[in-house]
Amino acid sequence: MSDVVLREPLASNVRAEAQAQGIDVEELINTALRHYRFRAQQEKINDEAAWWRSAMPEMRGRYLGEFVAIHNHEIVDHDRDEEALKQWVRVKYGKTAILITPAAGRRELFIVSTRLVSA
Repeated sequence: MSDVVLREPLASNVRAEAQAQGIDVEELINTALRHYRFRAQQEKINDEAAWWRSAMPEMRGRYLGEFVAIHNHEIVDHDRDEEALKQWVRVKYGKTAILITPAAGRRELFIVSTRLVSA
């Protein structure tokens, strides 16, 4: 593997932040990269969802009762079985962020809190 060289003042800033966090530079950069990738995936999914919401009703109507997989503003597959669609997407696209959403209506989200509250 080749080395990556950081120029000043970035190199000093990275070293100082790593020291302040009590971690080594490589761990800091790995953490920052994971955070960056997560945010980029979130933005991609949000963009795909906005595109789907703005799609013509005729196009959305073709997939009533199904889930659609959307990548780069294109429907790459659809299925009535959400789990089957998720598996196909994972096989074909790996860890690439792909929106899977019901063709009509909104998805219900159930959030379960793991926080304990004392009475």
